Amino acid sequence: MTREIKTINGKQYAYDVSMVWDSDHKKRHKVSKYVGKIIDDDMENPKRVREIVAIRGIYEIGHLELVWSLMEDIISPLRREFPDDLMKIIAFAFNRLIYPVPMKSIKSWVEKTWLSKTIHEISPKSLSSMLKRIGMEQNKQKNIFMKLMGKNGVVAYDTPALFSYSTGMRMAEFGHNNNDLTLPVIRIIMGFSRLRNEPCYIRLVPGSAADIDTLRKSEEETPRGTLFVMDRGFIDDGNFEKIDTDGLYFITPLKRDSNIPDYSLQTEGFFMFRKRTIRFSSRIVERYRVHIFEDILLRAAEENEYYALVDAGKAPKFSPEKAGKIAILTNTGEKPQTVFEMYKFRNDIEESFDVFKNLLQVDTPYLRDDDTLRGYAFVSLISLIAYYRILKLLKEKKINTRISVKDALLQLSKIYLTDVGDRTVMAELPKKVRELAESLDMKPELFPKNVPS
Repeated sequence: MTREIKTINGKQYAYDVSMVWDSDHKKRHKVSKYVGKIIDDDMENPKRVREIVAIRGIYEIGHLELVWSLMEDIISPLRREFPDDLMKIIAFAFNRLIYPVPMKSIKSWVEKTWLSKTIHEISPKSLSSMLKRIGMEQNKQKNIFMKLMGKNGVVAYDTPALFSYSTGMRMAEFGHNNNDLTLPVIRIIMGFSRLRNEPCYIRLVPGSAADIDTLRKSEEETPRGTLFVMDRGFIDDGNFEKIDTDGLYFITPLKRDSNIPDYSLQTEGFFMFRKRTIRFSSRIVERYRVHIFEDILLRAAEENEYYALVDAGKAPKFSPEKAGKIAILTNTGEKPQTVFEMYKFRNDIEESFDVFKNLLQVDTPYLRDDDTLRGYAFVSLISLIAYYRILKLLKEKKINTRISVKDALLQLSKIYLTDVGDRTVMAELPKKVRELAESLDMKPELFPKNVPS
């Protein structure tokens, strides 16, 4: 075998040449085997430039890039408060949002995403330990809540419950669900910022805790001047005198059998709300103001239902004086229309609970103790904030009617980065995925721009 140098397009290439016998043609012929390119006139050590490059990894990144870009203001305080656990928090929160799986399977999910470039050790045990550490750091959680709410924020406030039979859950105390069944209950208190139009606060309390007591504790954990918009039942005739208004602003409906409102007051005026006429009257009760709002269409519907039941031979309870009316107690000093609109805003928090408990699958966590559950709820709140920010973006781009948050994340998961040799390249994008990325002002050719590696 001899070495032969060939010149091709002005470049020199080395080949090993040998003579072999061709039995079909009964003669010898020359066979050349490529060795490499001559670099810097080094004839002894040619370099191979046409070798096959191995693909070492394929990673999903599109969905991560979108979420990370929308969460920079949240990731920054998380990095400050929980520097050692930041990437595990990100992995857990992003998984709850993108493709929620049992904790034991999160490692497998991370391994197929670009997060695996940063997270090199993740296991069910390490995730559980991370959640427990975060759950124990109530003051650090509070610092993040304060940043999310800001000064003079408006917080819708509600306390649905989750149920747990875990023996390690000290918070799981017997309480009543919506069907009036007595079960081991842990109550979820969630705040929803009107200014930011997204969740901003979460806390877990024992199932037997009184509403007014949970409100007082929440006041201590939120910025001074925060306005709480609550559901019916937080304040009634029994605990009315217990309210301490020092720094606490609230809007809450009263039960229809409450003695506080006077439903016979004459109408003082009206305003339009979502094309419906709302009449109102007001009076002062001690230091607070009670507004009576009457929805004309609702009153007609209630009366029609009443007479339909009477016609069917039934004897329903009906109070013409209260038909179509709702009494709201407040100490804000705001105009009646503003008070009514703020109360209706609390519908947003009901939707957020639906997302929190169903989409993120946090209603049946199999966790062993209170601290781990608190950490679980906190990290899941991060997921919920991301959900609302993506939804807001889809609305801004006017594509929310044809694609949901989940669908958008699924489509963007088809954007891959591939390790090829010592380079990372973008895999070819399907047409629909590229169109979605462009509509969201994403530039896949610049990935990874935000997600660390």
